[in-house]
Amino acid sequence: MRAWLAPAVLTVLAAGTSQATADAAPGAPRELTLTAAIDIALSGNPQLAIERENIVAADARAASDATLRLPLVAVKANVFLWDRAIVANLGPDIGNVTIRDRVTGTVDLQVSQPISGALAIGTLVERDRALAQASRAQRDGRRVEIAYQTAEAYLAALQARTLGQVAEATLQQLDADLQHARVLLQGGTLQKVDVLRLEVERARVEQQRLQAETAAIAARRRLGLLLGLPDGSKLALVDVDTTPPAMPWTEDEVVARARRDRAEVRAAEASSSAAELGTSIARANYYPTVSVVGIYSHAVNAGLLGAADSKYIGLSVDWNLWDWGKRGADVDASRAASRQAHLAQAALGEQIAVDARTRWQAARLALATIEVADRGLAAAVEAQRLQAARFAQGAATTIELLDAETALANAKAQAAIGRYQYLVAWMAVSREIGSLPVHAEAHR
Repeated sequence: MRAWLAPAVLTVLAAGTSQATADAAPGAPRELTLTAAIDIALSGNPQLAIERENIVAADARAASDATLRLPLVAVKANVFLWDRAIVANLGPDIGNVTIRDRVTGTVDLQVSQPISGALAIGTLVERDRALAQASRAQRDGRRVEIAYQTAEAYLAALQARTLGQVAEATLQQLDADLQHARVLLQGGTLQKVDVLRLEVERARVEQQRLQAETAAIAARRRLGLLLGLPDGSKLALVDVDTTPPAMPWTEDEVVARARRDRAEVRAAEASSSAAELGTSIARANYYPTVSVVGIYSHAVNAGLLGAADSKYIGLSVDWNLWDWGKRGADVDASRAASRQAHLAQAALGEQIAVDARTRWQAARLALATIEVADRGLAAAVEAQRLQAARFAQGAATTIELLDAETALANAKAQAAIGRYQYLVAWMAVSREIGSLPVHAEAHR
């Protein structure tokens, strides 16, 4: 079955997989294709959930800092209980006049609009948005990495299962050889040591089969972890078409696309921009903070000399003239962080180029290895056929037969490994250019 990821069909396949899972009997293995596995990983992997929360936090910080440009509205209320009221006698004509009641209070409404800090606040918001862009780029890069790891684990499980099948087929052949060898032993054609050699080889191949089964279990468990499934989940993996797809890009094309499309490049660019804006924010601390302030005050029991309602508007200036060099040190630290971000961005571009070329060369080698392994497999099949015929006639020794059987088993294993490893290398190249594992049918 050809089961590769086509981004346009992910949702449909995932829905079908979810329905099949719901209809399956409790405890039954969950049938899974490679396409569905990648889709489930992209929606349920815990690391991607963490990256999504990072984006939410970055957007919230940007929204929070953007409100600093808006007027601040505050209400302040005070109530005072005095030991006594203050009363003045203004003569017989006026009488007693209360200057201050025993209970007094004020309610103040203050509106403050920052003026000088508007530019610095705009820079702060711009930096927050750059950091949010960096978080999104990091999420995109993590998505590509999780998809690749999922495909790698899936193919590793299939490879181990295939190696187990190769070992099982070899065991069946050795059982037939042993049965014939015992007949020849009874007829005096072979010696006891010849039968023992076959039994030793069978035990060795049995160990290989057990090792392959263990490797397949470990790979499926790693796949389940990537999919965000609970421990102990059983998976029934559907085979993929191992026909080698063609390499659709040249080495230079891979490098160019990697430099242009990798999410890490966007993340580094956004981080560098944020670090540069951080220097401007640090320099803004040198300037005074100027705000327009308006206050409305209502007095409770204002008394004779007080006004029940009062209001005013004014200008507030707050300027830190001396801080023993703290602001200068903050600016130096921001400049160093900005230079560091620019250096990291430049180094990342070169590292991406080297990694892209390495992955492309590895895929090219893996493709060439498949052809060599296929030729070796064809030769091993013919050699085993000839030796088996000679052994049946008593013309070949058990050593010659075992050499042919071992060579055939190894050739089958190498052919299977070569095909799976090329698929992994092919998808590694896709990852290097910043793409999810893509549909491979058009490249075969």
